[in-house]
Amino acid sequence: MVMKNRPSGRAEARGRGGWTRRRWLRGAFSTALALPALEIFRETPVASAATQPPRLLVYTLPNGRRPEWWVPAFDGATLTFPGQSSALQPFASRALSLVGLDNSAARNSPGAAHAMGNGTILTGTTIPDLVGLKNNISIDQIIANEINPPTRFKSLQWSAGEPGPCDVGGASCAYTQSCSWAGPGDPLIPTIDPVAAFDRLFRSNVDGLSGPAGEVRKRSLGSVLDYVDDDATRLEARLGSDDKQRLEEYFTALRELEKSLTFEGPACEVPLEGPAAHLSYPDRVVAFHQLIKLALQCDQTRIMTFMIEFGLSGRSHDFIGAPGGHHAISHYTNTDQLSQLERLETWHAQQVAGLLQLLADTPGAGGDSLLDETIVLVLPDMGAGSSHDHGQNCPLLLGGKGVINATGRQIAPGGPLTNLHVTLLDIFGIEGQFGAGGAIFGDNGTAEIAGIRV
Repeated sequence: MVMKNRPSGRAEARGRGGWTRRRWLRGAFSTALALPALEIFRETPVASAATQPPRLLVYTLPNGRRPEWWVPAFDGATLTFPGQSSALQPFASRALSLVGLDNSAARNSPGAAHAMGNGTILTGTTIPDLVGLKNNISIDQIIANEINPPTRFKSLQWSAGEPGPCDVGGASCAYTQSCSWAGPGDPLIPTIDPVAAFDRLFRSNVDGLSGPAGEVRKRSLGSVLDYVDDDATRLEARLGSDDKQRLEEYFTALRELEKSLTFEGPACEVPLEGPAAHLSYPDRVVAFHQLIKLALQCDQTRIMTFMIEFGLSGRSHDFIGAPGGHHAISHYTNTDQLSQLERLETWHAQQVAGLLQLLADTPGAGGDSLLDETIVLVLPDMGAGSSHDHGQNCPLLLGGKGVINATGRQIAPGGPLTNLHVTLLDIFGIEGQFGAGGAIFGDNGTAEIAGIRV
């Protein structure tokens, strides 16, 4: 869809350059709408960046990772990735490899191994049973709530996945299709359509309208919000404590909606056209990578989660010679299936590397690259998928210059995965207890992992 308030000379530019939706997908952004505050934004980037916490991007991988294909060797000075993940080698000097963290929340939850793995990697909370939804708040949401960034969106959740099986035993689809949780029983379902994600980022939630019609729509929505806000404020004095809490949750949602309508953040170059509809799966992954870069570059948000696929993914990757369903071949029974799984995990590493390169090639607000200014946590939902190994999760931390020791190192801290989340809380300067039974986070996150923070 072409934005209606485009410059009048755009048709001629399109004829000369041939900018199409396909070229947008490939990252050709030279045909772009330069928003008017761009020079103002560029005049004082260092001062503004100095007062901002780092960005956080969590990139999750389904059906586990085979450690021998994923975990880099470390000789005390250099990380060397195995051949299957060698696409990440150019980023070895900006990476921190963590080995052998135990997701005990998944191990202690009932038998739905993929639902419990995907559902707990960011919450660290044991799911006692599969009746209803009994998860807790995820680390990204605690960080978003506590730093409350002055962006249009407090956080964003995206996935290139599509709904599929929801795991055994009646496990809710929320556990396989969400890794971010706003609180107990409150999964944040990711956007899976890059067209919808683009529209939400850059079309101001005014039903696709632009120009004078969009302004009228925005003002009318604002008038409705003002009326509802005044009405609810008068009602608050008459409510009991439980109802006041519910009303405060309502006010929070109202404020977030109002921010999305009125936010006038730093300007950036926005493509005139978003991604094409009905993309193939690999093209959809690339489109989301472009959107992640844009969302961070344009300061639409500073907290993001991206699931390249949902947990228990049965997607066929026939486009790389891995036609079996991903979950099935992760439990390979012959060498052909093992070869398919190897190609699949290699492709995943290539996709992560592609995004990292996009961020590394994009200037950030403080003079470094977006990758340097963003903590990127690449997190499988378990170790080896063939054995549902929740005791050997091997995440990677990248970027975060000056904040984390992502300098080509590896540490093997042992202990719970939740201690990684405790460390992230500390990096973001967040104090307090957000876990159960005295834990700082999740079930058993009680201590920072030494060697992660600068």
